[in-house]
Order: sequence, then structure tokens, then C-alpha cells
Amino acid sequence: MEHNNKLDRKQDIVPPSGQFTQVWLDNQKVDAVLGENILSVLFAVGKNAITQNDHAKVSGAYCGMGVCHCCNVQVNGKHKMKACQTLIEPGMRIDTQTNRLEEGF
Repeated sequence: MEHNNKLDRKQDIVPPSGQFTQVWLDNQKVDAVLGENILSVLFAVGKNAITQNDHAKVSGAYCGMGVCHCCNVQVNGKHKMKACQTLIEPGMRIDTQTNRLEEGF
């Protein structure tokens, strides 16, 4: 849900705790906890359609442990990073549904 160009974490199961930072998710600011993985942030803001595969099909995360590659995102310009295995860092730029094959490497 968008609010003042900032995504709200309305889908958290329990309130997040720890040291907060802000990251950019599809060009919108979102609060994130240092050390949580990108996938938990995606779920917290209600993003389920995460990746676009090499055949232009959109999918979401399945295993949540790095095996299925269905949560690949672009992080700070680096393609095909696993959202379930990549930890949040301050100022990180995360883009979903991108694919380097369509973007011409």
C-alpha cells in the first residue's frame, strides 16, 4: 500500500523490532530492519509477484531457502540476487520483476 511515496509494512505477522533503516523497493521508500532478508520486507509490504523469469513469466517465492530461485531480484544494479538469502543494508535499492536478459546485459 502506498502512502506519501512510502510503502507501509501492513502484512507483518508481528511488529518488527531492531535497528531500522530505509531501503528503496521499486523506487519507493520502505522501512526495513537491519539483518532481515529482502523476502521478509517484500512480504511485509504485500509484494508477492517478485521475479520475472527468462520466459517473461512472473512468479513469487516458493521455498524461502535459496533452492528454487523464484525470488530473484535486482539489488543495487546486480541481477538475480536471491531475496530470501540477501540481508538488508542501509540505502539498498531493490527492484522486482526485472530480468537482465530482457535488458540486454
